[in-house]
Amino acid sequence: MEMLTSPAAPAKLYALLLRLRPLEAGTIMPFSGELVHAAWLEWVGAAAPDVAAMLHDGNRRRLFTCSGLLFPFSRQRALQAEQEHIHLPLNPEKTYSVRLTLLLGELFPLFYSSLMHFNTAERGAMKQPFMRIGKQAFLLDEVISSPDDASGWTGFTSFAALARKAKAPRLSKSQLLTLEFDSLTTFNRMRPRGSRDDEQGRTYGSHFARLPLPEYVFPGLAKRWQELAPSELVGIVQKERIERYIEDEGIVIEDYDLKTHQVQFAHHPQRGFVGTCCYELRGPDDETSAEAPLTVRQQLVLLAQLAFYCGVGYKSPMGMGRVRLV
Repeated sequence: MEMLTSPAAPAKLYALLLRLRPLEAGTIMPFSGELVHAAWLEWVGAAAPDVAAMLHDGNRRRLFTCSGLLFPFSRQRALQAEQEHIHLPLNPEKTYSVRLTLLLGELFPLFYSSLMHFNTAERGAMKQPFMRIGKQAFLLDEVISSPDDASGWTGFTSFAALARKAKAPRLSKSQLLTLEFDSLTTFNRMRPRGSRDDEQGRTYGSHFARLPLPEYVFPGLAKRWQELAPSELVGIVQKERIERYIEDEGIVIEDYDLKTHQVQFAHHPQRGFVGTCCYELRGPDDETSAEAPLTVRQQLVLLAQLAFYCGVGYKSPMGMGRVRLV
């Protein structure tokens, strides 16, 4: 089994692939994000119950994301199975994947230590299941963290490295930025309590937005940066400046290849979209300063890189909103 390189790695954000093998033949829902979410919390709970309780608390920051079980066949077939809610077969001779991202640096040593303990604690010829997803038990074949993996969905970085990377390139006056929305994505448009929007919301109700408009994508990512980044880096992203830039149509949609999509959770269907969207970041840029070391456009590039780890939109801890910069 390929192991992660070091429990003391300095990176603060991790994107891992867990290669899993089912213990026996069976079937599973085509979209299993909430099942994997529950299985991950159960696994963490066995190692550190207090950490699992913190991660499960919906009022706290979302400190991880899980994909559903990813199958070794074409994306088109997977999307069709999700759309039609066709349960998919599991073959003990094949491996399947779960993508896991850790958004708090302290979670990685916990994961590494727990994994080591799990491996050394195995006894006898029969291996113990590593994880139970729904009713199906899986062994762990491999953990992949290398950014060079062919899947394109693994890697590790730090908040400081993301900031340096965003500041380095000189952006053209008309800079293009393309995001790939790989799993079902949608935005829960709830109205803030006590606002005029809240009064309107009582009339029309909340809704799920099924287009990646800039005002849905980037302010949410700015909020995530401010929740997750270390204190000395929080201020390099200014949510108000980003919102003003969006309102002034500094960022516009240049091109897109999107389609509506639907998955079935255990108790309800969820509609959204998948595909790619290309945004044009239009100049000129404001001058930078010690208080604002990144231009607004550099901040948007930074947030697009952050999205690879934290996802966007609704239920990203449960397999939705998986996105990457193309």
